[in-house]
Amino acid sequence: MLPKLFAGAALLLTFALSGQAQPQRTWTIEDILQQETLSDLEISPDGKRLLWTRRKANLEKDRFETDLFLTYLDRKGPDGLPLTVQLTRSGDNQHGRWSPNGRYIAFLSSRKTSENDKAAGRQLWLLDTFGGEPYRLTELEVPVTDFAWRDSSRIILAARETITFSEQQRKKQKDDAQAVEDTTEFYPVRLFSLSLSSKKMERITENTGKILEFAIDPTGRYIVYSIDPHPVDADARHQPRQYLLDLERQETVEIFTERYFDPERFLWALDGKGFYASDEFASDPENEGAGITKLYYFDLATRTYAEVPLAWEAGVGYGGYQVAEGGVHVQLAHGPRMQSRFYAQGANGWQAYPVSDERLHYSTSLRIGPDGRTIAFVYSRADSLPQYLVGTYRQGRLSEVRPFVRLNAQLQNHPLPRAKVIYWEGAEGDTVNGILYEPFNYQPGRRYPLMVVIHGGPSSVDLDAWRADWTVYPPLWAQRGAFVLRPNYHGSGHHGLKFVESIKGRYYELELPDIIRGIEHLVSQGLVHPDSLGVMGWSNGAILTIALTVAYPERFKVAMPGAGNVNWISDYGNCAFGVRFDDSYFGGPPWERLEHYIAKSPLFRLDRVVTPTLIHFGDQDTAVPTEQGWQHYRALQQLGKAPVRFLLYPGEPHSFQRPSHQKRKMEEDLAWADMYLFGRNPIDLRLRQRILPEDAPLTLRLRARAIARTKDGRYGVEHQGLLLPEMIMLGDTLQVSRFEITRAQFRAFHAAYPVPPGTENYPANGLSAEEAQAYVAWLRRQTGQPYRLPTKRELEKLQQLAGPSENTLTYWLGYTPNPDEHKQLEAVLSTIRPDELLMPVGSRPPGNAKDPQAPLLYDLDGNVAEWAVDVGGRLIPWGASAVTARDPRTGETPASPPAFIGLRVVLAHR
Repeated sequence: MLPKLFAGAALLLTFALSGQAQPQRTWTIEDILQQETLSDLEISPDGKRLLWTRRKANLEKDRFETDLFLTYLDRKGPDGLPLTVQLTRSGDNQHGRWSPNGRYIAFLSSRKTSENDKAAGRQLWLLDTFGGEPYRLTELEVPVTDFAWRDSSRIILAARETITFSEQQRKKQKDDAQAVEDTTEFYPVRLFSLSLSSKKMERITENTGKILEFAIDPTGRYIVYSIDPHPVDADARHQPRQYLLDLERQETVEIFTERYFDPERFLWALDGKGFYASDEFASDPENEGAGITKLYYFDLATRTYAEVPLAWEAGVGYGGYQVAEGGVHVQLAHGPRMQSRFYAQGANGWQAYPVSDERLHYSTSLRIGPDGRTIAFVYSRADSLPQYLVGTYRQGRLSEVRPFVRLNAQLQNHPLPRAKVIYWEGAEGDTVNGILYEPFNYQPGRRYPLMVVIHGGPSSVDLDAWRADWTVYPPLWAQRGAFVLRPNYHGSGHHGLKFVESIKGRYYELELPDIIRGIEHLVSQGLVHPDSLGVMGWSNGAILTIALTVAYPERFKVAMPGAGNVNWISDYGNCAFGVRFDDSYFGGPPWERLEHYIAKSPLFRLDRVVTPTLIHFGDQDTAVPTEQGWQHYRALQQLGKAPVRFLLYPGEPHSFQRPSHQKRKMEEDLAWADMYLFGRNPIDLRLRQRILPEDAPLTLRLRARAIARTKDGRYGVEHQGLLLPEMIMLGDTLQVSRFEITRAQFRAFHAAYPVPPGTENYPANGLSAEEAQAYVAWLRRQTGQPYRLPTKRELEKLQQLAGPSENTLTYWLGYTPNPDEHKQLEAVLSTIRPDELLMPVGSRPPGNAKDPQAPLLYDLDGNVAEWAVDVGGRLIPWGASAVTARDPRTGETPASPPAFIGLRVVLAHR
């Protein structure tokens, strides 16, 4: 049985003759949430093993779990791919790192070893790949924030000092008051050396700030690290500071001392002669404003650094950079994609080499191993699931690229909305772009609804890469028959400095026209209906969503902003980074530019809003403060011009952490859009659903009132005095009879067919292939419509929609018999008359029961087997009956006796 079908989804299923061998499935919210993701990829020193972290939702425990996996590239698994084994199972393991000799794996985990375990947060654990269980290396009363191997017997870790006496006293007194930005309570995070043999720790730095990141050179002698020196980070006055530590000489020197220059993401060259680091460049560094990322190389011998001449205006992209043999591989920002290059430094300076494999142009996650040649990366497109690939890399040339693991097998038969990058003229006459997804079963020449999904940032970007999560889920909108547009408006990153900075000082002034022009572009192409528009987004996507409902009050049928601002004056003090953000985009603080802040704040113009608005907020959000949601809601609620609903999610920060909250957010979005955009979920139905489950027997009984039947209770519709089957539309081209053909319906064709009193609604049974064909031919003559028998493939797809408990042998036995038991029962079953086991059609629970909008279909895999057209036109009985049951191992069904064979009909429209 398929997972829950969303509203109208069954109408979008494709029942074409061509297509995949396996039936396509319907997308559910659970499908989105339970996707597996691969991250933190580490390649072993010999290049033969891959260590990676899998993240997956555990809906029962209401948490996302992370565990370590190991892939052996030189060993083959049962699926033909390299052998992969799971290393941890507690669901709280991550950040795995190889020892330099390739024997040990260190990782962080918050798992407890006993009920009295007093270690706090994530601690350091060790796994010997030669055998044995992992064990904990540290038992600190504070978490380990980061670590790296110095050599195969020592690990450098970052952690704060022990809990202070003052903290202990406050804890005893249950004093949880917080002194905001108190420098006396800004406890340092320092570096310590840990010996694997003795487990003794040695302090190696005595900094007063917090270590943010560090990297150890290949020889283990030098460490480059960055420190956050001050608790106040609302503004950019206290920039991180960088240091180089020589462990042999015990000397520390500050590097990168220029003001507003604070490189990060240190990667040592393979020869240890220097390291790479990146820094964001913008015209307003005093605000840490959005800009482009530049790459630098620090030379260890001269203690000097210089920018790597990328010769690329947009700078480093989201895929970052990786050290390789002889140089560095860089994923350059290129709008909705990447441009990949290899850079090598020689006697005549830096030289750039193109990258041969185009798949890297779409990869935001890649890793090159310590050997400088083994590369592993993730490749996907907006309309294709991620592929996890490994190969050999030399100066930008890739070879022997092959998959090393497959994730999300449960999605392989799900339809994927086709997507492409589109372009249109933006607010300043330049070109902007976005990702456009087609609705399922798209037909040229027909107009469809549109859901505009706006990214945050604003300097984020929508890429031509797979994305389906709790804030962006194109398959669920495509399944509802809508286009999805994800626009890269002015101010988006990845498009160069001019583009990302274009909205500074004129926030909203370019983004809104960009989005509206994108919509108009789709309308002009005949793709989108101008009266069927929805808009949604998270963070800055919500900010623009709200602004659109103010600036274009009649344009959108529905708006669903999550964590969006309406009042920039209060944002300045309440947002954790409000000073930096607001100074950058609004040109200064509100006390200097009050009128400008008022003009830019939608709060003071919410009286224009008539769009039904659904608001989401976590109650612990400090990025877009929760009070913004209250201001937005209260204004709309008091004005009373637009339906409004406000959901608060307890304990959630800016990005929701609990699957249950992500699920609720998506459910609310879909229901809100169903009500106001698709017109399929009126408020009285929503209220009823709160007390009456969609799959409750009472609900199904109420829905069954709509099933066609005659005055004397026979199922079907009357046509010129004849009883014909009721047909249900599936997809755009196929109708199928709601029930198997009943005895009363078959007698309308064959007057001599016996129908004992009271069995008129039983399925017609004991039918030969010739009788089934004759009935279909009679239907065509009576109606002039192209009725036919279903193909085997069509019945297979219908069976995927079957109810949870069909009239099969499993129902009558109370268990599913295996093939041997089935044969042993044949003698008993041969003594039973059909009417002792057959039931009136519709007696068993229908398929699609959890979807209030999907048509009810009955007996899709039970009661009687049904005649189907096999390859070559041969007729075969297909499916289970009251005396057969599907083999749970092979999925095959034993042949039904002739007395338990009937038919169902379909009606194709071309």
